[in-house]
Amino acid sequence: MAVLVFSFLFMVRPFLWLMDLIINHFFTTITVLKFFILSLFEVSPDIVALSFLSAILGTIGRMNMENEYRIFLISGIPAKQIFRQFLLFAGIFVVMVFVLSFFVVPSASYSKKLLLTKARMDEPIKIFRSRKLIKEFPGITIYVDRIDRTNLDNISIVFREGSKRVCRIQAKTGKIAFDSKGCVYLLLKNGRIETYSIKDGLIYRVMFDVYYFSLPYQTTVTFPPLRRLKEMTLPLLIEKLYYVRGNESREIILLFVKKIFFTLLPFFYLFFGFYAGIGIKVTGYFQVVGTGLTLGLLSYFIILLGEAIAYKSGNVFSFLIAPTIFVISTFLFKRNFSNVT
Repeated sequence: MAVLVFSFLFMVRPFLWLMDLIINHFFTTITVLKFFILSLFEVSPDIVALSFLSAILGTIGRMNMENEYRIFLISGIPAKQIFRQFLLFAGIFVVMVFVLSFFVVPSASYSKKLLLTKARMDEPIKIFRSRKLIKEFPGITIYVDRIDRTNLDNISIVFREGSKRVCRIQAKTGKIAFDSKGCVYLLLKNGRIETYSIKDGLIYRVMFDVYYFSLPYQTTVTFPPLRRLKEMTLPLLIEKLYYVRGNESREIILLFVKKIFFTLLPFFYLFFGFYAGIGIKVTGYFQVVGTGLTLGLLSYFIILLGEAIAYKSGNVFSFLIAPTIFVISTFLFKRNFSNVT
């Protein structure tokens, strides 16, 4: 249940972005599905970490509500022993978040960028419509009988060459393609070119098997796009850190510190969830999810605060203020509820 709730919350922004892309760009059903899955992978560390917090909070809260926790204490089982039983689960979640943060998320982010870049390159395809005159290209009128994504059937193109000639190109099949500079052209097959001379009234006809017809349209995207730091997996980051110096190296170190700290969040969440579960009176599952979400959002705010201070000061080690706050918060949680342990 917690996984579904957190998945919904973290997928609201990608979903709104997806709606905009469907309206303004060329997105097929398969592309939409890929975008959704990749967006889910991007937020998977957040979902996993917060789900672990909610699971610990709910388990301890239920044990406290049903007096199971006190029964353990009366039976001679100390709180530290109960706490150690959850450490193994925290370790498993740490490994999961590590793999997701350093490998899955960067790969998913770059794959989504490739998907968006390809969609922007395919924007001219939206101009082509079956059995309608296409006049969006200056000085050119195109008619296509049937369109299947980039494949065209029964194409007719009419345009003027100067003021004295009118040309018509007809082809049985064709394909919309792009050259290395992003310019759009039609790859036409099995057709003919008819040129009508207004001056002498003659028609010149040339047959062709393959003909390239360039269109006055050029995409402004670079394919394949360059990887940003957050789109690099652990091996790529280590390799890049070896070669770069100055500000970029500091950014890589900050990204490392941030991801390593994020990887260790399940250990902090174990403390928060364990002692919060003991201290609060759980009355329902939504209270567990709400408390977990509140603690999770506060922890994310602390991480963003540490990142902002690091960027502002230019000292990557200023980010350590975030784990310092977490350590102090953990101590305060434990101290506040030490009377029941």
